[in-house]
Amino acid sequence: MAIESSTEIMAADWVPIREISRVTGVNTVTLRAWERRYGLLIPQRTSKGHRLYSRDDIRRVKDIQIWLARGVAISKVKSLLAEKMIDEFTDEIDSVWKSLATQIHEHINAFHRSRLENLLADIFSLYPVEMVADYLLVPLLGRLQGDAIGYIAKRAFFTAVLQEHLQAAIYRQRQSAQGEKILLVSVPGNPVYSSNLESLLMNYSCLVHQYQAEYAGHLDLKVAQLLVEALQAKIIVLIGYGALNTGELQLHLKSWREKSAIPIVLAGDLAWVYPVLDLNEVEAMYPCATMQQVHAAINQLVKE
Repeated sequence: MAIESSTEIMAADWVPIREISRVTGVNTVTLRAWERRYGLLIPQRTSKGHRLYSRDDIRRVKDIQIWLARGVAISKVKSLLAEKMIDEFTDEIDSVWKSLATQIHEHINAFHRSRLENLLADIFSLYPVEMVADYLLVPLLGRLQGDAIGYIAKRAFFTAVLQEHLQAAIYRQRQSAQGEKILLVSVPGNPVYSSNLESLLMNYSCLVHQYQAEYAGHLDLKVAQLLVEALQAKIIVLIGYGALNTGELQLHLKSWREKSAIPIVLAGDLAWVYPVLDLNEVEAMYPCATMQQVHAAINQLVKE
């Protein structure tokens, strides 16, 4: 069925694919893949062929995300949705994230670039980026740490391939981002452990949510404060991994709060060290240990 007019769209309460992507955080590429490959969504079409989704479709996407978070492969979700037993389901599930990690490790160990590129492209096209980060890539990057020559070589190879993929994805996604401006900054940490990959993942994720996200790399917090003002960013996300200088962070964050009321989201290992920073009396700081928590905080702050 084709929906012909804007009046009819409003009356039927349909939304375009960009809106369902913004609300759920699922990339439009992923939504189309769920439709074509697995029949998980059946959108209506305008006379010009544009996809339109109902409020029921939005709820369905959120149900799909629940199953994926439990480790269900996307190929198995449709039958589970038909059973409508999300809250009652207690059976053990073989985690798709473990399976994907094993496949990635195989390609890394063989230094097989094309297979790794194809696997990453498939993963990012089928699964929400926050879940890919929290359940797959960040844990995997942690397991690749080590000073042995083999670990260093494998980490360098995987880092290069993943970074190329993310930079290309960020460029494509940036073309459609029109929401609030968000600045992402990495705080100095242990250079052996820390890399820009986690930050690139977060930048890409923000763009998928339609925010105008800018990742500025590793910056001194004084410089970051100037950049926030110059960009007129609504929120800043500070990302820290590895060995962090808690004394310096404490001083800078207290000083920042005295000068600016912009909300500060603390991501990565910064969320874990937050309790020892003695900043409990400081308002508008939101420690978030996972990327899913980061976006829950951002989405809530944007609504306020």
